Amino acid sequence: MSEITRRQHLPRLILTHAFTYAFSLIVYTISWFCLWNISRYLVSDLLLAGLFLPTGLKLAIYALSPRRLWPLFTIGEIGLIALMLPVISDDSALYLLMLFSIFSHGLAIAFQPYWRRLDVYWKQLLALCCFAFAYANLCGIALLMVSKPMGMTIDYALEGAVSALTGGILLMPFFFLLYDYLHRQIWQPLSPTLVHQEITLRSSALVWCLAFFSIGLAAELTFLEEMKSLSLLLFLLPNIFMAYRYGWQGGVLASVMNSILLATARQISGSFETDLELQSFIATQASIGLGLGIAISRQYLLSQQLKKANENLQAELHNKKQLAKQLVHVEEDIRKSVARELHDEIGQNITAIQIQSMLAKRLANSEQAETIADTTHELAMRIHTSTRQLLKQLRPQALDEMGLEAAIRQLATEMRFKERQVDFKLNFGILADRLDEVTAVTLYRIVQELLNNICKHAQASEVQLSLMPGSQFSLELRDNGVGLPDDWRSRGHGLRGIEERVHALSGQMTIRSNELGCRITVNLPTKSDTT
Repeated sequence: MSEITRRQHLPRLILTHAFTYAFSLIVYTISWFCLWNISRYLVSDLLLAGLFLPTGLKLAIYALSPRRLWPLFTIGEIGLIALMLPVISDDSALYLLMLFSIFSHGLAIAFQPYWRRLDVYWKQLLALCCFAFAYANLCGIALLMVSKPMGMTIDYALEGAVSALTGGILLMPFFFLLYDYLHRQIWQPLSPTLVHQEITLRSSALVWCLAFFSIGLAAELTFLEEMKSLSLLLFLLPNIFMAYRYGWQGGVLASVMNSILLATARQISGSFETDLELQSFIATQASIGLGLGIAISRQYLLSQQLKKANENLQAELHNKKQLAKQLVHVEEDIRKSVARELHDEIGQNITAIQIQSMLAKRLANSEQAETIADTTHELAMRIHTSTRQLLKQLRPQALDEMGLEAAIRQLATEMRFKERQVDFKLNFGILADRLDEVTAVTLYRIVQELLNNICKHAQASEVQLSLMPGSQFSLELRDNGVGLPDDWRSRGHGLRGIEERVHALSGQMTIRSNELGCRITVNLPTKSDTT
């Protein structure tokens, strides 16, 4: 069935391909002929005119079109030149143009494999410039080799190379811009209506080009002689502005616009003495505009990539913070569950063991039995004490029963600051309704660890603890002790554990320490901030 369908559609496919080839041939030959005639108004020599603007078109077509069309373009160009042989008396120039057509085709074959591997615009533009430079050198070498038999000078070979280079540098980026603009269109057929989004070229760029062209043309017609010393700067200003504002697209448009202005100045006032001077000036300003545009576009691309990388990094950090916060919540839930199990199950069993040991002692009929009962009761008491200590580490019971402020005051009492002649002051201003369970436990554990370190190492006589509300909970602990050692991060895990826990809850911790004491500040988000 597919074979029958293919045969039915074969005439239509042949007709479509034939139309494509015919249309491409006609458009290319007409464009080449028009550019050659425009070049003849700027360059008096027939051969140099053929190497000037048509070079940009030819090399751009070879770089951007499918390879299957290249023979058609080459044959069409050679055929067009052959048709002009009876009309133009300078046969040698036309034969050389035919030879250069073959040169460009062969050079394009070598250039295409490298061109296909490029996917970044600035690399593609640089490759096109290198393509134009190689073709210009090839034309210059060919003219140099035939200069003596054909009675040409060495300067003529240089003019031929400059003409080809100028045409390539000027028009190849321009045709690449048109190709990029026409090729990169986004159609969204899945939307309610077809949305056509233009990506590269903006209308404001064309408006600025027209404005600069009008200003430049007016300056040439009125102030050309007075501003002759500043002409180079005036012609480069549009390139700089357009490249800065629109990147390489603006640089290309400004270069083409300036070239038209330069050609106008040549025809109206004869501001350039020779064709070589005009072409060199055009090539220079086009190279400057393109170079600035590429540099600015690449810098903008790098900044966009950096911005995107920063956004991805921020999102990743946010996800990691959320995960760490979730782990802290899970840890507290597990601690609470384990503490409940220890209190309910093991506590009851220990109490039962104690009762059974007391009953066993009463019913003992020998001294050995009483000793066993006493030993069992003592072991049960030890297990009970160890369990209470473990419960306090897992879940501070005072915090659940009395609240954070009372639990901290009880903790300070357990530290026996009065017996140690330490003046302890607590300034508590946190509202309970702004305090969630995990944050309350975290603050309690932080205070517990910090007060424990002061009792063991600080040798302080004054300790001031402040917990104040605000956009974040602020905990500040000051003492007048000996301060922390310089290598405190590597000597213990207490403060480092506090830092990790604070950061997991999206908080901040700062430590300032010297020989006069230590100041530790911890900021944690409130309940409204975390929701």
